[in-house]
Amino acid sequence: MNIHHNIRVFGVVISLLLSMTGISTAQSRAKSDRLLDKARTAYLSRDWKNAIEPVRKALQDDPDLLEGHLLLAEIYKELDSVRLEISSLQQAARLTNSRPLIFLRLGDALLKVADYQGAIEAYNRCLAGNIAEERKPAVVQKIAGCRFALQSVQHPVQFSPVNLGSGVNSGYDDYWPSLTVDGRSLVFTRLMPAVEGATFPQEDFYLSSHDGSGWQAAQPVVDLNTPQNEGAQTISADGRLLFFTACNRADGAGSCDIYFSRFENGSWTAPRNAGFPVNTAAWDGQPSLSAFGDVLYFSSSRAGGKGKKDLWKADLKGWSPAGLPLWGEAVNLGDSINTPGEEISPFIHPNGVDLFFSSDYWPGMGGFDLFRSKLLPGGATQAQNLGYPINSAGNEQGLVVDRTGQTAYLSSNREPRRGMDIYSFELDERLRPDPVTFVKGKVVNARTRQPVQAVVQVTGLETGTSCHQVLQADVTGVFNVVLPLGTALAFQVSEPGFLFYSENFSFKEKASASEPLIRDIELVPVEVGSQTNLYNIFFETDSFHLLPASFSELATLVSFLEQNPSLQVEIQGHTDNSGSAEYNLALSEKRARSVLQYLVEKGIAPGRLAAKGLGMSQPVASNETPDGKAKNRRTTIKITGMR
Repeated sequence: MNIHHNIRVFGVVISLLLSMTGISTAQSRAKSDRLLDKARTAYLSRDWKNAIEPVRKALQDDPDLLEGHLLLAEIYKELDSVRLEISSLQQAARLTNSRPLIFLRLGDALLKVADYQGAIEAYNRCLAGNIAEERKPAVVQKIAGCRFALQSVQHPVQFSPVNLGSGVNSGYDDYWPSLTVDGRSLVFTRLMPAVEGATFPQEDFYLSSHDGSGWQAAQPVVDLNTPQNEGAQTISADGRLLFFTACNRADGAGSCDIYFSRFENGSWTAPRNAGFPVNTAAWDGQPSLSAFGDVLYFSSSRAGGKGKKDLWKADLKGWSPAGLPLWGEAVNLGDSINTPGEEISPFIHPNGVDLFFSSDYWPGMGGFDLFRSKLLPGGATQAQNLGYPINSAGNEQGLVVDRTGQTAYLSSNREPRRGMDIYSFELDERLRPDPVTFVKGKVVNARTRQPVQAVVQVTGLETGTSCHQVLQADVTGVFNVVLPLGTALAFQVSEPGFLFYSENFSFKEKASASEPLIRDIELVPVEVGSQTNLYNIFFETDSFHLLPASFSELATLVSFLEQNPSLQVEIQGHTDNSGSAEYNLALSEKRARSVLQYLVEKGIAPGRLAAKGLGMSQPVASNETPDGKAKNRRTTIKITGMR
């Protein structure tokens, strides 16, 4: 079963067709009845060729045979021959005005070929008939969608898709792209032919890398691929954690569940069920992990939703000692996103605000359309259709957008002979999310140059900023961490046995994405004489009063001193060259003592601490630039002894 498609269920036909017995008392109908009975038998056996021919013969004898036109329409629907289905339904509609479901079916078929005006007329004839009250809202919604589509065609958005080429796309269906934040790794799902002994084709993961000139030949992710289906995946910003969808597995909670795997020591770990409340006895799938690694978005048919499938989220609070995710409660994303229909295929942009998804209910071009909502502190904005021709009369889903907000990736069968391929396109400026950047770095021991699997932490410094990320460098010391633009951030790297590294970033412009930051971080081992500069301790201008933005860094310093109770340290204050040397010396002394006093108030023994002001006498950068001055305004922690 293909995870990314809605599978047509065999044998589901409109009730008026199944209710017809084919028994006629008129002698002139006996031949037609025999032909229709033969066709129905073949239809129920999915023998389309032997189902079509008897119906055609019956209609040659009696062109006004309503049952024949309806049965032929059902056969063409199963064959996905929409134009022929429409022709048969139009013939049936010509013969009766008393069966509104025929006009509903005709409207749906016309919608598939983007005949929006014709679909509106068919839906209106459906409403004019004796249709059940509970069906009317859905028909009214379809009419609204057709009117929206007519307007959208008149006001298209920018859309020039480019096939990703043979490195990614194959002769099979390739779809569901997912991208690392650096844009260098693309994981996607490929529908492979049925293996020997299997009845159906099955889905596997493939990975392609971008070398700067193009996408390289995709390779199967052999650690994760099985004879079963695995697909509809999301990869973490750093490419080391994968959540995906798998169905009908022995350890599953429902029909489909969300699983995860980590990339460790050069390979992917055995997949494990992500557990409750992400997975339930219902259908749960199509995950999207935030770039900060703290929230998982997904689609689910569980009870308590707004419709058939809704979008939900669960906070990822950490990991248990057994390596399992620790979740907060599952939260429905609400009426601005979810509807009585199906909302699927969520993608949260690396900025953590713009959510893209597919819906078959919000007004659109037909089938599943792509939408966007902004997840703001006051709630989600109402779903916005991405417009025509990004959306078509077919089904659109599985869109992702890179960190810059400019380039999007989408799977499509717009070249039918090729099947489903993955395309990239420049997103219309009106639809672009705010960009992010990232830090890519490597952590080593300053003495031995050996890699260190240190903890990397990013915290927002401004009041109201919710950004907080904690991750670990890999065995080679390498890490990637996302940085939102438009805010000030504290950046720390720590590991037991070392002094921690401190830096801050301030991105005030959102208009364009900064170039990624590269950092080679040398952690200094804890020993007498070693020291580190702290750049996230802030004071009021020309004052020694600590600002609230300092408290995160100070808490890290307190923790470090608690974990190393034998250390004695000197707290050194430094300034830039603004003002006289005497003024800066006195100011730096007072600032160092403010830090000392804070540590004492948090329980650090005063006998372990000393404070010293050095003013502007030891600059680490030029005082000729604002950035240089900021680097010189710092607090230094120096180890002076061990008890």
